[in-house]
Amino acid sequence: MALTDLKKKSQPPGKPGFTADEFIDDANDYAMGMPRIVSLRQPMPEEVDDTTRLPMRHATFTLSQEAIDALNELSQATGEPKSKLIRKLILQASKPVKRNINKRKK
Repeated sequence: MALTDLKKKSQPPGKPGFTADEFIDDANDYAMGMPRIVSLRQPMPEEVDDTTRLPMRHATFTLSQEAIDALNELSQATGEPKSKLIRKLILQASKPVKRNINKRKK
């Protein structure tokens, strides 16, 4: 290692700073569930898509022409693949069923 490696390098511009008062105000807002600074810096995704991490298997099923047309329109409108839309619809439709099953077990 040479002495030039030990030189202090300039800090890359990245995080905009904020004052101590802003930090305290935001901590109070955060405690009330309404952060301003934190939420601006770290936007949380609205919905986490866990299905992309799961292993996928091919499935064959039959749809009516009306369902195919509706799926094509939905895919074009959202820009998402049809298979992803089907997975989302299945998960959305199965949520009430899962809740009812859990209620019966208790």
